[in-house]
Amino acid sequence: MEAINGVTFEDWGAACGNIAQGMSAEEVCEILGLELPVWQKTNDEWAGKLGDIMAQDMNMATVYSGFFTNPKVGKFAGVSQDAGSSIDSLLQKAPDFDTYQKIFSHQSVASEHGIDAVTVLEEYGLNLHDWSQLSMHYSSYANSDFHHTSPEYMERYKEVSGAIDKWDKHWKEHYKNDVVDLADDIDF
Repeated sequence: MEAINGVTFEDWGAACGNIAQGMSAEEVCEILGLELPVWQKTNDEWAGKLGDIMAQDMNMATVYSGFFTNPKVGKFAGVSQDAGSSIDSLLQKAPDFDTYQKIFSHQSVASEHGIDAVTVLEEYGLNLHDWSQLSMHYSSYANSDFHHTSPEYMERYKEVSGAIDKWDKHWKEHYKNDVVDLADDIDF
């Protein structure tokens, strides 16, 4: 596979994975030795080729998705990033299930009103990678002792369902005046 503007498929995939984990486009450009407009053009061209690459070899879909799990390959190998995304630092931003549910519900209700969920995460100082880590942590938490025979079942059930109800109501009230009608410009 030929490089585009000197950027290999591996380096492009790693760049995308690092951006998803919070690295800035400027940092990517520095590592790749590109100016921002060249990176943007390169990114667009690789994205355009991705479908053809996967059509020729479906294993490339797995290779590409792997860059989001481990983006420290190619020119990005050994690059450290202080993204503040260790679970301990993330728990500073969402220290309990209630806070996690607040953010989760905020994204959900906001998206019903045309607001991008990633924008909501940014309000809390989080990116997609951070959110993924927090989601795994609190999913584990919510599901532990969540078997009906467990002595903690009712207590955990009340805590989890109470937080869900509380924050869903809160955000629906918050956005009640921001109704989005996606069909308002369609005449039948």
